[in-house]
Amino acid sequence: MMKRLHTSNLRFAAQRRRENKGAFMKTRKKIALVIAALLLTLFAITCESTGQYMPSTGNETIIGTVQANFTVQGSMFTLKSTRDAVDTQSYIKLMEVAGLKYSGNIDIRDIVWVTGDKTPDYLSTMIFATGKVIKVD
Repeated sequence: MMKRLHTSNLRFAAQRRRENKGAFMKTRKKIALVIAALLLTLFAITCESTGQYMPSTGNETIIGTVQANFTVQGSMFTLKSTRDAVDTQSYIKLMEVAGLKYSGNIDIRDIVWVTGDKTPDYLSTMIFATGKVIKVD
């Protein structure tokens, strides 16, 4: 009788260990999913936005390149919805810089912009833009 009781206790203990191991694995999977979701959210918030605007046709005479840095109101999420505004502002800022550096009838092509860091108040985002200066006939 004692052996039978002992064997059933061992079976019961083994069954409990299997159940606990299953619960532990489920908890580990949940923790892994939460960590993956947090990393994905962090990546989405900190990733850069880029844009290309006014590509060249290949027939222009390139006389140089210009760069400009400026800030735009809003965060990464609002920048995605106002890409056209960033394109236009990049063009305007690059034309201002090109006007100081080059003379004559010029224009900007192959504009590429990249978002940088947020300002300390988190209300604006830095934009870094570059473009090729062409001579317009």
